Amino acid sequence: MNKNDYTIRLEEKSDYRAVENLVRESFWNVYKPGCSEHFVIHVLRDDPAFIRELDFVMEQGGSLIGQNMFMKTIIEADDGRVIDVLTMGPIGITPQLKRQGYGKALLDYSLKKATEMGFGAVLFEGNIGFYGKSGFDYASKFGIRYHDLPEDADASFFLCKELIPGYLDGITGVYQTPQGYYVSDEDVEEFDKDFPPKEKLKLPGQIFG
Repeated sequence: MNKNDYTIRLEEKSDYRAVENLVRESFWNVYKPGCSEHFVIHVLRDDPAFIRELDFVMEQGGSLIGQNMFMKTIIEADDGRVIDVLTMGPIGITPQLKRQGYGKALLDYSLKKATEMGFGAVLFEGNIGFYGKSGFDYASKFGIRYHDLPEDADASFFLCKELIPGYLDGITGVYQTPQGYYVSDEDVEEFDKDFPPKEKLKLPGQIFG
């Protein structure tokens, strides 16, 4: 990857369909046969928690190659407080450029912008092997629990990064995923009809059937 061969800017309305197609290509058959992420981002743009100032696309040679976005959400602290935090994603890179450094470049840029806006922490579901390189750690180390997850369940997918050092000091509680991330399979299927046909495959390593 060459630092001079890409640009990162805010998403514009004229990008919407191209970004949705990019996200669809990036996530297709990754976590389950097909994907829902392209519909999720379509829905989230109209959600009150969506942050337009943190909705980024990455371009190379005039073509979109990546995107990332953020949502406002909360931690319901055990002492009764409500702690404002961010969640992130979907973050996607076009398949042919994955594992070449573009994803980390986009992630680090967008985290820097979120920090500049004064947000205190980001929590979301991801792979520590990738996101740990950008300063994420297991949310359990911060005393934050994932909603509806049994105490003895594996929570290694649930990650956290403080943007303001010490922001979560003295806080334990439950993280709440914004409702906009929950979409029905029926709505996804209907939305997907507007895109070119792709084969759904059940592959090794998929989390969901």
